[in-house]
Amino acid sequence: MRQRISFIALLFAAMVQAQGLYRLAEIEVHPQYLKEYLAAAAEIQKASLAEEPGVVCLFPTQLKENSTQIRILEIYASQQAYEHHIKTAHFQKYKQGTLHMVKHLKLNDLQPLTPETMTSLFKRFNMKQPTFESLNSPWPKGEPNTGYAQYFIGNSYLADVGGGMHNVTFEPRCRNNWHIHHKQVQVLICVAGRGWYQEWGKEPQEMTPGTIIAIPAEVKHWHGAAKDSWFQHLTYHKDVQEGASNEWLEPVTDEVYDKLQ
Repeated sequence: MRQRISFIALLFAAMVQAQGLYRLAEIEVHPQYLKEYLAAAAEIQKASLAEEPGVVCLFPTQLKENSTQIRILEIYASQQAYEHHIKTAHFQKYKQGTLHMVKHLKLNDLQPLTPETMTSLFKRFNMKQPTFESLNSPWPKGEPNTGYAQYFIGNSYLADVGGGMHNVTFEPRCRNNWHIHHKQVQVLICVAGRGWYQEWGKEPQEMTPGTIIAIPAEVKHWHGAAKDSWFQHLTYHKDVQEGASNEWLEPVTDEVYDKLQ
């Protein structure tokens, strides 16, 4: 599959910018046939991507608020590739087999705003994403950090390791918002992976296992994972004064984050 995506990226660079066909299919399925339709949609997607180089993307989705509403993003290398697609045996099987399942169908032709970015997009899909297991960390991943999710971009996890200390796990690219600890010092100890710490107005500091940072009270800062690595740090507070609190501020934008290496 990864070789397939690499080929697609090259195909985009050569053909799609000038000749590509982009479409969004809006489909409403009769509720009693939903399970059958989803199986048929998965089958046509698998067959088309496996057998047709001109089918660049065939991506079925459901609306969260109404599962009978299906949206399929279709991208073809050219008009000819689309015409070939609809003549294939697997498409005809899908079409004839789902006619009675579909209550409403609307095909929307799309005009891409930045077709030159599509090669990079598909290359990103081709990247092998690291897993938490690749950290080989002795520290627990913890549970989803739902209590503070609104202050994070990406997914983080939290584990209470005792003694007033917590282990925080960040997936790649995950980071917390800019924030300030009032009347208390926060200590970070990197125990696995690679991440970043930055104070407002200063250069970011890379964190690797063994890095220890004591963040002074009243200093605006953020910390999180590198683009290509999971990241774990232990954290605790010291020199805590009466009335200590955390002030959560704006997110760390992609413009700021993407400059990091």
